[in-house]
Amino acid sequence: MSDLTTLMFRATATVDATPAAVLDDDVSRGQRARRRRTRLVGTGVAAALAAAVAVGAPLTSTTPSAAAAELVAYTAEQPAGFTIAEVPEGWHVLSSDRSSLMLADSDDDGSDPNGFEGRIVASLVGSESLPGGDLEPQTFAVGGQEVLVYEMLDADGEPGGTLGVFVPEGDGDYLSVQLPPELHWTGEVAARFVEGLDVTDEAGHTVG
Repeated sequence: MSDLTTLMFRATATVDATPAAVLDDDVSRGQRARRRRTRLVGTGVAAALAAAVAVGAPLTSTTPSAAAAELVAYTAEQPAGFTIAEVPEGWHVLSSDRSSLMLADSDDDGSDPNGFEGRIVASLVGSESLPGGDLEPQTFAVGGQEVLVYEMLDADGEPGGTLGVFVPEGDGDYLSVQLPPELHWTGEVAARFVEGLDVTDEAGHTVG
C-alpha cells in the first residue's frame, strides 16, 4: 500500500503547476475584454437611438432580422384621433376612431374587425394598463420621451414575439401600441415607429 501511495505522489508531483503570474495575466485579459464588450454594446445602442437602457433585463439584438418589415413614410389621409409618420411597408389603416387605431398588412381585408392578431393596435390607456408581474421593459429615450418596450407573454406564459410599447402622454395616460411578431422588430425599431405615432386632442381614453 505504501508503494502505491509513493507512486501516486510522484505522478502528481510531475504535473507542472500554472504560475501565479500566468493566472493573473489571464484574469486581467478577461477583465479588459469585458470592459471592451460593455463599451461596444453601449455605443451601438446609442448610435441606433441616442439612448437605450435595459431595465432588469439584457438588451435584445439591435440588428433587425432580415425578415423585418421596413418602415416607410405614411402618405395617406391621417386617421381620426391619431397622426402617423411611418408605417411598415405595405401596411394600411384598417380602422380608426377617437379611442383606437388599427393597422393591417395588404393581405388583411378587415373581415374580422374585432381581431387583434397580426395587427398593430394603438390606443390611449391609463397607467393601470402597464404590464405587471415579472415583465421588465427596455427603456428608450426618443425625442425627449421615455418609451417602454415590453416583450409580451402568450397564453402559455412564454414570450411570443409580440411587443407592447407605452409612451407617457401626461395626466397618467399612455399611448399603448401592440406590435405583432410578424413584424420581426427589435425594441429600437419599435421605438422609432412610435416616435412617429401620436394622439391628437380628439383622441379619447380607452377604458379596460
